[in-house]
Formats: sequence, C-alpha cells, structure tokens
Amino acid sequence: MFLCTFSQLRHSLSPMSVKVRVRDAAAQLLFRTGVTAPLRRSGGRLSIATFHRVLPEAQRSNYPFPSLVVTPQELDALLGYLAMHFDCGALAAQHARYLGGESTQHPLLAITFDDGQYDNYLNARPVLARHGVKATFFVPVEAVDRQELLWHDRLGFAIQALIRSSEGSARLMPILLAAGLSSKGSRSAQGVVQQSKGLALDARLRLVEALEAAAGTAGEPAFARLMTFKELSELAAEGHEIGSHSMSHCMMPECDDRALEYELVESRQILQSRIAADVESFCYPNGNSDLRTADAVARAGYRRAVTTAWGNNGPARQFQLRRYDMVAQRVQDSRGRFLPALLAFRMSGFYPGLR
Repeated sequence: MFLCTFSQLRHSLSPMSVKVRVRDAAAQLLFRTGVTAPLRRSGGRLSIATFHRVLPEAQRSNYPFPSLVVTPQELDALLGYLAMHFDCGALAAQHARYLGGESTQHPLLAITFDDGQYDNYLNARPVLARHGVKATFFVPVEAVDRQELLWHDRLGFAIQALIRSSEGSARLMPILLAAGLSSKGSRSAQGVVQQSKGLALDARLRLVEALEAAAGTAGEPAFARLMTFKELSELAAEGHEIGSHSMSHCMMPECDDRALEYELVESRQILQSRIAADVESFCYPNGNSDLRTADAVARAGYRRAVTTAWGNNGPARQFQLRRYDMVAQRVQDSRGRFLPALLAFRMSGFYPGLR
C-alpha cells in the first residue's frame, strides 16, 4: 500500500506534471483577471482558426498524424468557446467586414479547414450547423478531381503499414536512404514527412510510390478520402466558403512562374466552374509563401491568402494572413479535458514560443 502510494506521489510530482500544473494555473489566473481575454487581446484585429481532420477517436487512433485531428466532441467544445468570445464566420465574409471597419461586439474570427477531407463534410458540418457558424474549406483541386489522397497521407499510411508489419521496417530504411533522407525520425510517419518536405515535388512523389510499393498496398482506409465536387457544392449552397488550396498541393515558393500560374489560376477557375460560386481565398500548402508567391496570388484574382504562421492580423499583409492552429491536445489540462483558459493563453500573444 505504501509503495503504491509513494509511486503515485512520485508520478504526480514528476517534472512534466509540475510543469503542466504550473502552466494550467497560470492560464487560469490570466483568464480570470482578464489579461488574456479575447476582447482585450484580439479586439480590433482579425483572428483565423485552422482545423484539418475531424474524426471519431477510433479513426484518429488509426491515422498517422493524430495532431492534425480533432474529434467531433473536441470540435464542439472548441467552437463553443470561440462562438462565445468571438464573432465567427467564413474567411471571405470576416475579412471583408474587417477591412470595411465594421464595429462588432466581439472580435472577428474566421473558421477554416484545410485539405478538403471528407470527414469535414461528414463530421464537421453538423457541428458547425449546431453552432450556427459558417466556415471556409480549402481544397486541393487535383486531389479532389482524382479522388487521390494528398502525398503526406499516402506516405503516412504506407509508413504506418510498414512499421506495423513484421518485415516492413527492414524494407523501410533502404528506401529512405535512397531518397536522401536520414535515419533520424524514420520510426514515425511525422518524422519522415518533415524530412520529405525538403525534397523537390517529383522526388517526394517517387518516395511515396516506392513506400506504397514496399507496403504492398496503399493502406488507405475509406474514412480518409477527400470530398467530391458535389459535396463541396452542397457546402457552398449552405453558405460556407470554398477556397483554393492549389492544384497539386505543392510548396509554392519552389514553383517557377508557369507552375505558379497553373496552381493559382487553374485551381480557381476549376473550382468556380464546379461549385458555381466565386473563389476569393487561397491557402498556401504547408503554409509556405514569400513575396513572389504572394504577388502571384494577388494577380490571380484572389482577395486574400492564409499561411500557417501563428497570430492574429492587422490590415496589412492580406496575402500572408496568420492563423491559429487548433490542436486539441495542446489546450487540454492534465486530465485531458478542454481548458478554455489555456486556449485563451495560447491565443493571447503571451504564451512562450507563440509570440
């Protein structure tokens, strides 16, 4: 009995446990005293929240990148907080209101979803309807047209299948080394994806194909598919915004001028034709942008573009807007419960490392 109690006490006083408790206590104190209140920290500015996949827990556990996933219940909790403290809506509408100088009771915030995943339609759509919130869905047009997963998902499922098989690990390392990647981080799909981003697009695709061949199957479950143009049209008809996430989900700064025009102009034209709605907003794949690509976005007829840089926005840099990435695990207390004060802390500009 004594040993069990001592073990529990030692665990409860571990450095990580103490750090988490201090963080949560600080978040609660700052929230109660109004220091991190959204009106105080975000008033007069435009905030943008980012989500990716919305999957039940059983499916999240089988997805190679769980940090990109919120469950429907987590999305419900996050939207409940955001709708209480912000004036929420789709990006085009919120950005136009902001630039127009509209005075609002709560700070303006746009809700966005990246990558055009079917689970957004199946699982996020009813949660958004329950909260009366419209959102923007950014779509990689070629992937939707072909109903083909994005390269990082294909790579992730292939690596996951190899790691879980008895002989797969032995086949994995030679493929990575042949692609010029190191063994560091090779035991996780996330580590390989991070390294792969340094490869040229053609080299990344060759790596994906080699890994899929080694795995013996694409290993892609039905839940992982992308939305169809019909489903996107339904979202648009309901008042949600559909934006472009490029044609091929390439990293824009690595494109030459001709490729940039294809990724930007072609994706916008196809989307407008298929969903019968104007396409005003662009999302840089992986958040990668520079002044050259921002200028190209403007020339292609878009009115705004978003990155993955953290923070809210003033009136400048409308083609390199910052966003807040909503990672459920990072706004939970030590017991795994959503802690609104912690989200307020992270969005306040005071949280260490997120300024």
